[in-house]
Amino acid sequence: MEPNWKPLVDKLGEERCAGFMFMGRVNGINLYKHGIARKCLNLDDSGQCYVCHEKWRFEKADFDVQLEKLEAVLAQLGETLKTVYDASYIEQKKKALQRAGIPYERIEIQPKDASLN
Repeated sequence: MEPNWKPLVDKLGEERCAGFMFMGRVNGINLYKHGIARKCLNLDDSGQCYVCHEKWRFEKADFDVQLEKLEAVLAQLGETLKTVYDASYIEQKKKALQRAGIPYERIEIQPKDASLN
């Protein structure tokens, strides 16, 4: 599946998408997870925002409210939406966790287009 970055880039601008990973698409909703904040922004192709509840139940949400929540987490970590989440950042995080005695394991999965009924 090809990542669809357009809805997120349209909302944030390319520079502020640096920390996101495209997690896939469910029922027409693109799932974007911020690698540092570990919070998601879920947008359909027109940019409507959704929050995901248990059992993949999506509900319309206010984009600005969801963005504020994500930015608050980033601020607590001393980061911003412009902070790049790349191999260098991940390696830095891994070393910090190891120094703290916390085991680190990373699993990478290729997303698929999915419809859940």
